[in-house]
Amino acid sequence: MAPIMNPTPLTPKAIAERGEQIYRLKYQADFEANHHGKFVAVNVNTQAATLGATPDEALENAHSADPKGMFHLIRVGFPSAFQISYAASDSRIDWLFG
Repeated sequence: MAPIMNPTPLTPKAIAERGEQIYRLKYQADFEANHHGKFVAVNVNTQAATLGATPDEALENAHSADPKGMFHLIRVGFPSAFQISYAASDSRIDWLFG
């Protein structure tokens, strides 16, 4: 009988958690000292990390190295890869419901 390669598919949350854990344990200290502000794609299957100046560059390089990889994107030295903000010109407007 052939072995089961991936018995439980990874959810987006599981990929993110695994990617964050790999980054913290293997790469964070070095990357935050030497690559602050760059983007890193962490392959959650191989634990490889690929740097890039932009999110696209990091993911393209990672995908080139492992076309079947599953990647979690991190911006080095930041709490998340992307920042989203909102500013209302009229504070009386409910931004969810207009």
